[in-house]
Formats: sequence, structure tokens, C-alpha cells
Amino acid sequence: MRLLVELPPDREAEGRFTIFDDDGAAMLGPVRCRGEADDGEERRHGTKDDDPVHAYGDFPFGMFRIKGIVQDPQPAASYGPFFWGLVPVSGQALEAWVNGRRGIGLHSGALGPGGTLRATHGCCRVDDETNERAAKLVKPVLDAHVEVYLEARPLVP
Repeated sequence: MRLLVELPPDREAEGRFTIFDDDGAAMLGPVRCRGEADDGEERRHGTKDDDPVHAYGDFPFGMFRIKGIVQDPQPAASYGPFFWGLVPVSGQALEAWVNGRRGIGLHSGALGPGGTLRATHGCCRVDDETNERAAKLVKPVLDAHVEVYLEARPLVP
């Protein structure tokens, strides 16, 4: 099993989130996701606008190991039914870790105006339904002590 997040290079628009089985067949998706950081949070924390390798920047490209899936994180309006802890392995993700960035994850939460996926503090956001469906697929694999990886890369139209 592997997870793929594909985002526009500037992360402004929504991208695609897909879960594949070991044979490469899609088990979920592609569905929408978003990796844009909240510009106000970036400014408050002194992060250059959209910089994915520093705290509060956009969701970084690279490889992550899924550390765990926490059910009912609080506040629910920010995180939705599950928060997925991600451990950077390579790419911008690892560079961000080396720079001291922590708390990178995947989650859902309340939608924005018109049902849009809101910006985050640097995580990847999906909608609540996708978060629940994905957790039902991935959590049993993690519970069986099998490592699962998420790759984030630029979206190629």
C-alpha cells in the first residue's frame, strides 16, 4: 500500500490524493486535497511566504512514513475525525525536519466557503469523508505493524 499526494507547485489550488494497493491499483481516489499554508500564520511566525521547508510553510514534497493515525483529535473543526502523523524520509519533507519543522500531518476539518478545503498550518488537508475512508483502509495495515509511506510530489496536469 502507498499513498500519493499530488499538489500544484505553488500549492494554491487543490491537488489529488490517492491510495494504491500493493499492485498499484487505486483503492481510493483520486480525490481532492490541499497543501497550502495559511499566509497569516506564515507571517506571524516569520516564515517566507509558501516556504515548505520551514515551520508553518506549505506542505512539503518528498516521502513520509505514516507514524500513526489519531482518532478524534481536538479541535475537530481543525482536524476532522483523524490526524495522520507523518515522519519525513526524503525531499523537502526531510529538509523541513532538519530545519526544525515538526507536526506535519494529514487531516481534514471544517470546509471553507463554498465547500473549499481551507489552508492549514502546513499540513495536507482532505475532506472529512475522505479522511474516514482512508483511515479505514490504512489503520489496519499500521496496526499489523506494516510500514506505509506517503509520497507528496508536484501535480502534472
